[in-house]
Amino acid sequence: MKLINPGPSRAGWHRLQNVMQCPRKYALATDEKKTRRATMIPSPPLIKGSLLHMGLAHHYAQRGETQKGITESEYYDPVDAINMLVDLQPKAHKDAWAEWVPLVTEVLLAYTLHWSNENWLVVDNEKELLATIPDKERDERYLYSQRVDSIWQDPRTQKVWFVDHKTSFRITSSTIKRYELSGQFIGYTMLGRALFKQQFGGVLVNFIGWPQKNGLPKFERAVLGAAPHALKHMQKTLVHAERVIHDHKDIPALEWPGAHHENACVTQYGPCKFFDVCRWGGMK
Repeated sequence: MKLINPGPSRAGWHRLQNVMQCPRKYALATDEKKTRRATMIPSPPLIKGSLLHMGLAHHYAQRGETQKGITESEYYDPVDAINMLVDLQPKAHKDAWAEWVPLVTEVLLAYTLHWSNENWLVVDNEKELLATIPDKERDERYLYSQRVDSIWQDPRTQKVWFVDHKTSFRITSSTIKRYELSGQFIGYTMLGRALFKQQFGGVLVNFIGWPQKNGLPKFERAVLGAAPHALKHMQKTLVHAERVIHDHKDIPALEWPGAHHENACVTQYGPCKFFDVCRWGGMK
């Protein structure tokens, strides 16, 4: 049986987003990964999102098999996969992850019931896409990658869509709009057009709203509005981020410039994991 890895791609937008949000955050995270130091337990929204992504990945992997006439699945059932992701966490983190399994399982089952009559064809799932981005001024080429949560085809139009699963407490017009200029989604469009040409339909955001006062989750799907100017200059943005990495790579992480901006140091998910490191320089 196969367990899907729905984690980040090898050279993706999240890495470059960290650089542009705060160069020091990127450097400290890279340092931490190299030394394999113990990390903080992720915030509850990140844990819940990761668990639900794992369940959805296996749900659509099995759905794709069914559409192809495969009766014996190669993949673990979605609920089993969610529990296996908990088991993969460091021992000190497992209880924090396990706490959310009942809720995530409930929402996943409600999701499959809500969309039980959908007719999308599953083309691929958790697909890593690769591109080479040229930097002509420096005569360099940079690897860029993105992992698409799911790739679906509309059987009526034959258009192919990239699908990204997003969890949220509320689903509003502002929730949707915040992604229109996100580099993650502009990158999807850039790669989708390069790969599928005229057959590419666009990017579909698959929203899952966590249960609120009425105890029921909400589900909505939205096609992102066009951002032609941002798309036109996306490669310049990627090159800029790569240059920041290159130009600071030989200095200690704590000496990289910091953003020192309230929206970078404390996000909707809580304080940056390196908040105290930036305050005290790694020592109290």
